[in-house]
Parts: sequence; C-alpha cells; structure tokens
Amino acid sequence: MKKLCFLVVAVLMFLGMGCVHTPVPPIDARVTLAPDLGAYIHVTSVRCMRNQAGYCLFQANVVNNSRQMARLEYKVQWLDEAGMEIESVVSTWQNMAVQPREIKALSAVAAGKEAVDFRFYLRPFRR
Repeated sequence: MKKLCFLVVAVLMFLGMGCVHTPVPPIDARVTLAPDLGAYIHVTSVRCMRNQAGYCLFQANVVNNSRQMARLEYKVQWLDEAGMEIESVVSTWQNMAVQPREIKALSAVAAGKEAVDFRFYLRPFRR
C-alpha cells in the first residue's frame, strides 16, 4: 500500500513538472478576456504608469497554461481623464502567439499625453 501511495504521488509530481505556476490573476475591471480563453489564458501583473516622457505606459503578462500554442489578438484602448476613449491608430487589434506554458510580456504606449487610463482586451485570433 505504501508503494502504491508513493507511486501515485510520484506520478502526480511528474505530471506537474513543466507547468507555469502563476499567481491568481488580478481582479482588474480594465481587463476583458474573451469567455473561451479563461480556462487556459491568464493575464497577470497589469500595470499602467507614466514613462519619462509623460506618456502612459501599459504592461501586462499573458500566461498560456495549456499544452497547445495559443494564437491571440489584443488591443489597448486609452482613456482620457473623463473616462472617454481616445481615438488612436495605435488602438488596433494586434496578433500574437503564446507557446505552451509561456509567459508573454506585453506593453503599449499611449499616443498622447492626455491618456490617463486604459482598457485591455484579449480574444482568440480571428482571420
């Protein structure tokens, strides 16, 4: 019986090797994840700050906890002080691929200094 328990524990530990262990994704109302991504894609370490030139800088990590490559699209929309969207050519859908168990760092810079906040959207790649 002890050998069986040891074997089960060893197999479970072996299966867990290679996993990307991430903290619980932040609860951030500024991040919108497509419903079908939530089981295997996590957005962590979401930050927004001013860079040295005075522009807002967005940074986040996207984690693929699956065993398959994930083809995704993301968009950062910048907001002004009143919470209104700032129209910009940089706020377009961007393609990316995230390998299995990979953590991908994303960043974006606002087009104008009037941006004070953001909205981040992530969805499966659409042709």
